[in-house]
Amino acid sequence: MDANASQRRNLHSRDTLVGRGAELKRITEAFESAEAARPSAILFEGATGIGKTTLLEAACTMARERGFVVCRATASPMEREMPFAVVQQLFEHLHQELAPDGDHEAAPHGHNVIAGRFGDEVDNFEEIHVHQAIRGVYRITAGLAQRAPLCLVIDDLQWTDVPSLRWLNYLVHRVVKLPITILLGRTSGVRPTDPILVAELEIYSERVKLGVLTTRDVATLTEQVLGRVPQERFTEALLQATNGCPMVSTQILTLMREQSVAPDDQAADNLITPDPGELGRSVLARLNRQSRELVEIAKVIAVVAPPDLELLAAVTDMNSGAAAEQVRQLEGMGVLAPEGKLTFAHSVLKDAIESAVGYGEQEELHAEAAQFLYQTRAPSPLIARHVLRTSSRLGSWAVDTLRTAADTLITEGDPRSGAKLLDRALQEDLSAVQRRDLVLRLGCAEAYFDPRTAMVHLEEGLSELDDPERVLAVVCKLSQILYLDGAYEKADEILRRTTAQIGPKIPAAIDMLHLLRKLTVPSRDPRAQDVDLHQFDEQEWRRGDPRGRRLAALIAEDAGNRGVDLPLCRKAALAAMSAGAATILQHPQRLVGVLNSLIRTDDLELVMRYCNEIVLEAHREGLSLIELLGHTVRSRAHYHCGSFTAAVADARLALSAARKARLPPDHFGNVYAVEALVRAQLVLGATDAAEQALLLLGRSEALPQTWQHTVLLHARGELRMERGDAEGALADHLECGERLESWGMGSPAVRPWRSHAALARLRLGQRQPALDLALQELELARGWGAPTVIGRALLTVGIVTGGAAAAQWLTEADALLRKSPARMLHAQVLLELAITRWEKGQHDAAGRHLTEARMLGDQCGVVVEPGERLAGMATGIPQEAPVPQSSEPTKVVPSDPRTNVLSLTPHEYRVAGLVLEGNSNDEIAHKLNVSRRTIEFHLTNIYRKLGVRRRTQLSAALAGYVPRT
Repeated sequence: MDANASQRRNLHSRDTLVGRGAELKRITEAFESAEAARPSAILFEGATGIGKTTLLEAACTMARERGFVVCRATASPMEREMPFAVVQQLFEHLHQELAPDGDHEAAPHGHNVIAGRFGDEVDNFEEIHVHQAIRGVYRITAGLAQRAPLCLVIDDLQWTDVPSLRWLNYLVHRVVKLPITILLGRTSGVRPTDPILVAELEIYSERVKLGVLTTRDVATLTEQVLGRVPQERFTEALLQATNGCPMVSTQILTLMREQSVAPDDQAADNLITPDPGELGRSVLARLNRQSRELVEIAKVIAVVAPPDLELLAAVTDMNSGAAAEQVRQLEGMGVLAPEGKLTFAHSVLKDAIESAVGYGEQEELHAEAAQFLYQTRAPSPLIARHVLRTSSRLGSWAVDTLRTAADTLITEGDPRSGAKLLDRALQEDLSAVQRRDLVLRLGCAEAYFDPRTAMVHLEEGLSELDDPERVLAVVCKLSQILYLDGAYEKADEILRRTTAQIGPKIPAAIDMLHLLRKLTVPSRDPRAQDVDLHQFDEQEWRRGDPRGRRLAALIAEDAGNRGVDLPLCRKAALAAMSAGAATILQHPQRLVGVLNSLIRTDDLELVMRYCNEIVLEAHREGLSLIELLGHTVRSRAHYHCGSFTAAVADARLALSAARKARLPPDHFGNVYAVEALVRAQLVLGATDAAEQALLLLGRSEALPQTWQHTVLLHARGELRMERGDAEGALADHLECGERLESWGMGSPAVRPWRSHAALARLRLGQRQPALDLALQELELARGWGAPTVIGRALLTVGIVTGGAAAAQWLTEADALLRKSPARMLHAQVLLELAITRWEKGQHDAAGRHLTEARMLGDQCGVVVEPGERLAGMATGIPQEAPVPQSSEPTKVVPSDPRTNVLSLTPHEYRVAGLVLEGNSNDEIAHKLNVSRRTIEFHLTNIYRKLGVRRRTQLSAALAGYVPRT
């Protein structure tokens, strides 16, 4: 006999019921007990989606198979006020059989209750009539049990109406020696219609709490649904994704079956998830069966994520007590995590419910949350988070909140989020003044991550701006962006216009704008470069306010660029940093300018300290761009100190910050970091790595006319020189110098391009032009006065001069660099001085210089290998070097005695060694991973330096020297 036709579909038989073996066994035992006339009642309880209904359906199937009459009912919140609603569900399909001879009028109260027809005396449900009805239904139940074993199944017991609960308790107490099994299902956490009656029922029932699926259960379920044994990683991934919830696990596996996805490692890495909206609607439907209030609470927690009950109650329009009661029910149902945290038990539930809430409803919830938080004076970032999620016009209070929160985020180092808030504020109804203010703030925030969009907004906000101080601040920011983007003509136009606009109002700003224009716009007009830094009142730029520090930074940068007045440069740089590095974090160009100025004055220890502070602060606040610049400048400081491994590490950290900030390849920060990496790698001999780093920018020939690409020219020139391409190196260094001079950056402290160009000319045999460049650089370096800059220039003059005449230049460089932090530069000077002394026969002095050079090289992580150039001195055995050959008249330039084995570069000496081993040009090119043309170029230089004409003469020219292969 089928107790409910609607249950015939039986979607989940006990064959596919996983993880419920113990429960099914207990149900079987209950049926066996009932067949022996020993009635029993079992109450199954668990969270929503745990599988109570599926278990009860399986129990119904088992009961029918054993010949039980199955009577099933599902309680509902809608019917909990209807007397005997559950009793009617259980027996209503049997009422024709139960009424004696179809005489419904003569039927007892029990039959009328089941049939849904009540007499006048029953309709009023006075206590005596209710009791009569309970006894009548009990007698009917007992009568049915005497005819055949009876299985009574009630799902969602918590919503059972009170009269039905009273009957059920009466039945459990009275039934004895009858073949009756009572199976009940209850959602944990939900407050029952009558807690006392349910508690009484629990006393006389066996309570079984249903748990989540285990790893073994998930594997079994997967095999049953997909027909394949899952791999271990997939089982673990599915268990973690579903938290062992049978409902969600089954949905995922069903989707996999529909899409023919195997339960393997690949599926574990890309686990299919149910459609969030569909799953969310399913969960909300289950909650709605309990109460509408539970649905509203779940929606608000999913969408608004309230931090406390107060906000939750306000948005749901409940009092705090009612909201707390609903939260407790959701916790008990397993939907929310316990302990009142207002978070879902699993993220999949949160995402699913949020997806099921319409966009319009979500906006309304966020608008209500924002308004309540504003009225209760909550922190502006918390209010702004909700305002951002709604497009509703909220009024001036929302604008003020968004602006305040944006300022906080930008100050704390999150300009992207700050820009989102400002953009949302622009959607409100605004006055012209409010809009201009917000647009300017938005442009300043965008300058950190989207400079070209920032330009548009800053120019829009600048129009009709009356406050001269603010105009000056905005123009400084805008000119910085235009400078870094290479838009020099536009920057020139804006700076000229601003000078005319605010000059009469702030006369002191005219000279400052003139200086800013000089630093921003390249010009070949000498008059444009003529700015007397001493015209600025020192009290003005040392007063410590933002404008004073900005002016001090400009003075320091210009002094360092031009290589004039080192004491003024140092003093101005320190004034710019007087309030600490954190005060200049919002101005990237000025930050780099000031720190570079201190590098040029040899204050490297101070630069390191500032960079450490900047990197730490930028990392703490999440300022990726500033973090990038801090690492890049610190890499340059390490490079000048000779700490090349640390320089490479910092450059790599800078590039990592560039990726984190999602900067385009041609962004100045990215290019600046690559330049630092390339130069440090070259010193360490990682030529191929340096070349790969350079190629990351996608440019190998023409570079844009911007400052950052100009310094990259210098690094590329060094790489080409190392590769043996002296002509390419010379072209890069000369173009670099031409660009720098157009900015008025003639100082060799900026980039010693003249020294590098001089060495390239020397390599090409152009000795006199090389000497002219070297002497010009030395003159400029002496005018600047920093030991490192002068020492480098003296080294170049010594190398180009050569012979005995080099000693005086190198000796002076040695004395100066002992006061400098540039250890590797000092090592190079000592090595060249050792060569000069050795050639003059001063072997003891040469040995002392070489020993000190090697010691400094070890400190810098660079191996000084005298075996390539001074093998005799390295072993302490005096050796005569081959007689130098000179192809130029001595009356023009003194002959160069180092035009022999001692003048070979490491790469040239390695090529020569491979030739002596009998390798062909093609074999050498293959071993060194270069082109045949490069090897031929190296051999040409080797022949010229050694004064030989063919390969067979190399052995004699290199006699006594140990080749390095």
